[in-house]
Amino acid sequence: MVRESYDQWKVPNGQFNKAMTFYVKCDCGDLAKLTVYSGPFECPSCHKKYVQQYGK
Repeated sequence: MVRESYDQWKVPNGQFNKAMTFYVKCDCGDLAKLTVYSGPFECPSCHKKYVQQYGK
């Protein structure tokens, strides 16, 4: 499953926006923010953490 990712201005990353990811969509519907540079993303409402994976 691929999560929706967003840049620093909360604009969705896609075909025409290849910026660095600062937010990902959480299971609760909120946006999980990048806590430490290249660290885990943490959701402010449910405190769930996500790790960015590269490749297939």
